[in-house]
Amino acid sequence: MSHRRTYAETVEGRRRFLSYLKIFLIFFLCFEVIEGIFVCSYSISTEAMKPGLDRGERILASPIVYGPVTVFGKMPGFGRPARGDLVLVDPPYAERPGFWTSIADAFVRFFTLQRVSIVNHGANASMDGPFIERVIAVPGDTVSMKDFVFAVKADGHELSEFEHSDHRYDITKPGLPAGWENSYPLSGSMASRTLGRDEYFLANDNRGCSGDSRLWGVVKLDRIRAQVFFRYWPFSRLGSL
Repeated sequence: MSHRRTYAETVEGRRRFLSYLKIFLIFFLCFEVIEGIFVCSYSISTEAMKPGLDRGERILASPIVYGPVTVFGKMPGFGRPARGDLVLVDPPYAERPGFWTSIADAFVRFFTLQRVSIVNHGANASMDGPFIERVIAVPGDTVSMKDFVFAVKADGHELSEFEHSDHRYDITKPGLPAGWENSYPLSGSMASRTLGRDEYFLANDNRGCSGDSRLWGVVKLDRIRAQVFFRYWPFSRLGSL
């Protein structure tokens, strides 16, 4: 026999449902605040940052350092990207999702523990990012390249990218075919250019990958999502970056 719920049972059921919904919303908002403002996790899906970062490794990044990007726009941060910083960036050509798409994506990422995204998946992730890049030059710098190593002129001094950086890192130079000229694409050379206000020049550590400012051009601060600061997987390479 079916049991017909009493009025008191119906009220109690609604009360429990609202209580569970309240708990869910609190967890969801806490997740969004932590992941969107303080610290977020990403998996390396390419070899663009070898030898420093390899495919399959997982890193932590902090949006609050440069100002988190929210559905309402970019918020103020504590600092500006410096030469040598590792950053999480949306390339200039990538379209940003609309308000409701961003909200839906947040729910999907929450329920799947960051494993699934309706925005950054498949071809979108490989083409539109976000990408991890190295800051080579900042506003006002003049940057050029020879033999896959950048030279940066800042404050009247032209030094290599490594001498201008407070970070220690290595790069991977690709092998070029015999007879490959400097005028060809990916030759390892680049004519000098001076960065304007709010312009940053970013590059891969693996210089054989062209998906950086050599291809897209400079990047504005509002496209830089977060500062990458820690690798937590694999455990054998655990440590700050």
